[in-house]
Amino acid sequence: MLTALIVDDEPLMRMGIQRAIDWSSYGIQEMQAAPNGRIALQMIEQQQPDVLLTDVRMPGLDGLELSRIVKERWPSIKIVIISGYDDFSYAKKSISYGVTDYLLKPIDNKSLGQAVEKVTQEIAEERGKLREQEQMTHLLQQSVGIARQKVLKELLFGEAGEKQWKRYEHVLGLQESLAGMKAVVLVKINAFKEKSTLFRDGALLHFAVQNILEELVRSEGSGELVDLRPGSLCLVLTQQEGKREQLMSLVHHAQSAMLDYLRIPTTWAIGSMTSGLQGLRQSYQEADRALKGRWLNPAKRVWMTGEEAAGAPLTAGESAHTAVQALQLGSSKPLLDELSKLRERLAQPPAYDPVSVESYYLKLAEAVESILIERCKEQTAEFRERVREALYLSDTLLDAADSVHALFQEATHVLHQHLPKPYSKVIREVIDYVNQHYGEEISLADAANRVFLNRSYLSYLFVQETGSNFSDFLADLRLEKAKELLTAGGMKNYEVAEAVGYKDFRHFGQMFKKHTGMTPSDFRKLAP
Repeated sequence: MLTALIVDDEPLMRMGIQRAIDWSSYGIQEMQAAPNGRIALQMIEQQQPDVLLTDVRMPGLDGLELSRIVKERWPSIKIVIISGYDDFSYAKKSISYGVTDYLLKPIDNKSLGQAVEKVTQEIAEERGKLREQEQMTHLLQQSVGIARQKVLKELLFGEAGEKQWKRYEHVLGLQESLAGMKAVVLVKINAFKEKSTLFRDGALLHFAVQNILEELVRSEGSGELVDLRPGSLCLVLTQQEGKREQLMSLVHHAQSAMLDYLRIPTTWAIGSMTSGLQGLRQSYQEADRALKGRWLNPAKRVWMTGEEAAGAPLTAGESAHTAVQALQLGSSKPLLDELSKLRERLAQPPAYDPVSVESYYLKLAEAVESILIERCKEQTAEFRERVREALYLSDTLLDAADSVHALFQEATHVLHQHLPKPYSKVIREVIDYVNQHYGEEISLADAANRVFLNRSYLSYLFVQETGSNFSDFLADLRLEKAKELLTAGGMKNYEVAEAVGYKDFRHFGQMFKKHTGMTPSDFRKLAP
C-alpha cells in the first residue's frame, strides 16, 4: 500500500487533484493534504509518504525548497512538481533536486495519471531491486556460514591442514574470531528426546539452545559455534590471557541461562587450552572423551580434561564374534542374548570405561551394518551412525545400553526378512502363517491344524527352533507391528490395537507397556 501527500496553498486545487483520478488504481490507498510547505514538512517528519505532489509558489517554504529538503533527508520519496509557470529555471532546479516529474497548471486528468503511474512504477522497480539485494545478501551470508561450519568441522575432526586453514581463515572472517588462546567446549542437551516433546520437536529445542550459545559468543566478541548433531553443539571459545577461570565463568553463565529461560539442563565438557590451530583437534578429542564420563556420573554437569571417569576396559570376547557369525547364518538370538548379558554386566560393579563401551558397541554395529548392506541392499541406512547417535543422546550407561539394544533388535528384524531361514519346513510354515494372520484371533491350535501336527508336539518344536514359545512369539510380533503403526501415525490407538489382533484395548495397553516400558500414547510422542 502506497501513501501520497498533496501540498498546495489553494484549497480548490488540493481538492481537485485528490478527485481528478482513481488513486487506488495506482496502488495509492491513503491521501493527505497540506496547505503550505512548512506544515507539509512537519507531516513528512511524522510519517513519510511514498509520493509528494507539491506546488512551487507557496508562502513561507516554497515547493522547490521543500523538494530539496525532502530529497536530502528522505531520498526514497518520489516528488512531482506542480507549477503555474512555464519557467525553464524551475524545471532545471527541480531536476537537480531529483524530482521525478514536472507538471504545468492547469492539470488534466491524463497528464496527472501518467505522472502518478511513472512514480509508482519507479517505486515498484526500486523495491524489487531492494528485495533482490536483500535476498542476495541473505544467500551470501548463508553460503559464508555454511563454508565456516565446513572449515571448522574439518579443523576439529577432519583432515584440514595448516595450509588449507590459512587459505580460508581471512576470507571467512575466522582470523579475528579465533585469535589468542582457545579451547573446544562440547554442549549436550540432557534428555533430548524427552525434552523435545515440550518444544513440539527436537529441532525447535536445538534452535533455542543454539540461540543462547550464539548470544554468548556475540557477547564475548570472539569464538565460534559449530552445529554437530541434534542435541549436541560445539563452541570454540577464546581467551586472550588463556585463563580457564574465565572460561568456567562463561560456561556456568550459559548453563544458568538455559535453566532459567528454557528449563533445560545441559552437560558440558571442556578441552585443553591451545594457541595453535592444530591443537584444536586434540582439544576436541579431549572434550569428547571427558563428556563420556556422564554415563557413570550423570549428576556432574561440567567435565574438564583429566576428569574422565575411570573404569575397567571392555573388550569384545569370543561370544560377540560367535553372535555375529550366527546372525550371518540367520539366527539373531545369540546376538540379542549377548547384548542382554552385556547390559547386566554394565549394571553391576565394577564400572567399565565409557570409551571402551562405546568402542565395543560401534564395532558390533559395524559388523551388523556389513551384513545389512550385503543382505538388504535396498535398506542400507547408516546403522553404525545411528548407534553412535543413540550413544551420544544417552545420559547414563544403562540408557545407552537400552537405546542400542533397541536398534539392534530393529536391525535383526529387518535382516530376518532377507536372511535364509534356519528353521525346518514346518516351523517356517507356522511363522509365515503368523506373519500373515497376526491381526486375527489365532492360537497355537490354529497353527497346529495348519501344519497337521499335534498341538503339544508343535509347541515343543517351536520352542526348540525359535527359542520362544508360540504365545510370546505372537505377542512380540503384534507389539512390534503396533510400534510401526504408532510411529507411522494416521490411526488412533484403539485402531492400532485392533489392527494387530487385540480386541481388548485395555489388554493391549498392558502388553504394550510391558513390552516397551511406556504406554502407546507416550510411545507415539517420542516416536521419530
